[in-house]
Amino acid sequence: MASANIADMYTTIYLGRQPIVDVQQQRVAYELLFRSGPENRALFQDDVNATASVIRHTFIDLGMSRVLEGCPGFINVNERLLKSPVLDLLPPESIILEILESVPLDDSVRERCRELQARGYRLALDDVSDVTPEIQAMLPLVSYLKIDLQQVSLARLPVLLQRLQGYRGQLLAEKVDSYEQFERCRELGIRLFQGYFFAKPTIMQQNRAHPHRALMLRLLGLVMQDAELLELEEVFKGAPDMVVSLLKLVNAAENYGRPVRSIREALTMLGSSRLKRWALVILFAADCRPDSGPSPLLEMAAVRGRMMELLAPPAERDEAFMTGILSLADSLLGMSMQSLVASLSLRDKVLQALLYREGMLGDLLAQTELAECREAQAPLPTLAADNFNQVQLEALEWVRKMWSDDFLT
Repeated sequence: MASANIADMYTTIYLGRQPIVDVQQQRVAYELLFRSGPENRALFQDDVNATASVIRHTFIDLGMSRVLEGCPGFINVNERLLKSPVLDLLPPESIILEILESVPLDDSVRERCRELQARGYRLALDDVSDVTPEIQAMLPLVSYLKIDLQQVSLARLPVLLQRLQGYRGQLLAEKVDSYEQFERCRELGIRLFQGYFFAKPTIMQQNRAHPHRALMLRLLGLVMQDAELLELEEVFKGAPDMVVSLLKLVNAAENYGRPVRSIREALTMLGSSRLKRWALVILFAADCRPDSGPSPLLEMAAVRGRMMELLAPPAERDEAFMTGILSLADSLLGMSMQSLVASLSLRDKVLQALLYREGMLGDLLAQTELAECREAQAPLPTLAADNFNQVQLEALEWVRKMWSDDFLT
């Protein structure tokens, strides 16, 4: 396949993260930052879209464990996102909501902060350079104050800290660019630091297949309309990339810790409320191309899943479908299968099939892969070659129907 065609199949997503360190210069947290490309800068016009992209990349595309490495993460929120139900997707034990300096600290914002605080979220105020009455009123609600050293000189810093006496949260000096700044802040009792003196933001990146735009919009529409579970499941089956996203969300949302057997079970575990918030994140962060079709890999994954579903015994059909569509997810995401399955909650027999082609599901997957290469010389013992080919044609027809404009309208 030509490189130009490969480029057309993928979007490369980028996420910046900058460490936050303690007085021993040991990493204790990350700030997660929007990045539009491999350059270490953010180019965007809509900060809602930027933050939604950070949330999506952290919890869906890259995975929370890979991004945060056991540390909490600071995520910037403007007023619209602060008041949005999207925040309910974020685990309060892992995410700190950093309120941007553009947010008006009025009664409605303080009330929302009280709600979030009561539910276990920790809040931070960004770019503090003075103690205004509005900031004073916020002090009981925020766990962190980020003091901007580009706006507060070292000479004025003691005066600012004097006005903050009695504050029970943690002070964080940001934009620390020199040893002199670090040492002076430490002498004055500041215990958290962030800036180029310690580390510039690093860029994480990963390939993501272009989604099928019409199918994605159909799926999100059903989620927002409280569609029946069976209808949602049927549309998810035509969207392998969305299934991977769904499984990652289930894994991160409540740390369920038990394997997921089917798409239906994953939908049930996540619940209608979280599905709607996931839909909002996808809509805010959407980057699909209106005039392009789906990735050929997406089509192959959907066909493979449907074939395995049709060929499997009735009791194994859900897991057969899951195995089929996930068998190409490593190529769709540009990562190893070992890394991918580590981020998903899957049953052992699905893992064995995906990693080693073992067990009944592994045998079925191997046969399906051979059929794609037109090399199925030894079809399953219970299935004649002609019937195997017929199943493949039925699966292709099913996927094309799922992706047709008639089905999606």
